[in-house]
Amino acid sequence: MSRPRGDVAADRSQRADDDGTDPGARRRASRSLWAACEALLSAADPRALARALDRLAEACDCEGVALHVVGPDGTFQPWCARGAWRTAPGDLRGCLSVPLCRGEERIGTLDLLGRPGQSLHPGQMSLIRTAAGALGAALGARLELQRLRSEPGRDPLTGLPDARAFHARLENEMSRARRHGYPLGLAFVDLDHFGALNQRYGRAVGDAVLAEAALVLRLALRESDLIARMGGDQFGVLLPETDLNPARRCGERLRHALEEHRFARVGRLSASIGVTASPRGGVEGIELVASGDQALALAKKSGRRRVKAIEPAPVH
Repeated sequence: MSRPRGDVAADRSQRADDDGTDPGARRRASRSLWAACEALLSAADPRALARALDRLAEACDCEGVALHVVGPDGTFQPWCARGAWRTAPGDLRGCLSVPLCRGEERIGTLDLLGRPGQSLHPGQMSLIRTAAGALGAALGARLELQRLRSEPGRDPLTGLPDARAFHARLENEMSRARRHGYPLGLAFVDLDHFGALNQRYGRAVGDAVLAEAALVLRLALRESDLIARMGGDQFGVLLPETDLNPARRCGERLRHALEEHRFARVGRLSASIGVTASPRGGVEGIELVASGDQALALAKKSGRRRVKAIEPAPVH
């Protein structure tokens, strides 16, 4: 005997609610979780960090959330926490611990304290694992930048190599390119209207934006690439073994990464990017830099928020 169609539809709806496969609910949960992770990574002060953790706890529908990172001695140490963590005897609440990794290296954990009698459905678990992957990569980059800030040849604000280190690496890469016949790509990135941003929000916010932009750009590059802070709101990028067309695609990737990121306090930003590439080591470093500067000027003159590429012309 067949069941009424309404009963079958109700069962399907109930199963969707139970396992989190309802498309609308999953989209809403995904947006909420990603927004919470983005807020966490962009938090520039303790108050913003507390708000971001509250958002993460709400997005995961849990009572407490904490991040632990691997300390110098190899043990996990608390980085930040929010909500209730002590449980009474007999309390059956569970703590879900999700590893945070940078590549194959485990750098911390995301810990979630559930509500009494709560169990996470597969849809929630999938979202949390996906978010933890992105969170681990970004957190690893941020911790690395914090470590690098005190090293010689580093910009103290962003932790990136400074302009002097950039030019030293450029000469080394040019020598390698000539020796092996490799191309070398270069890009200059300028944040659009950064002076107006500084005037409106103040220098402290502007500095936080620069540090955040450095992190966003670094995550969009390969391990073999070099990004440096050239001064002000300009970043320089070296792209070993990269011709002009791949360098242009990299420039577009950097531009989209900045535009898709929501910066703390200021929201969305755009950038102008100039790209060039040495044809198999056939020009000098000064010529490559000059072409990159020309491409950047063209991007700004053309209306900003775009990538322009120029082939270097040998200087005689």
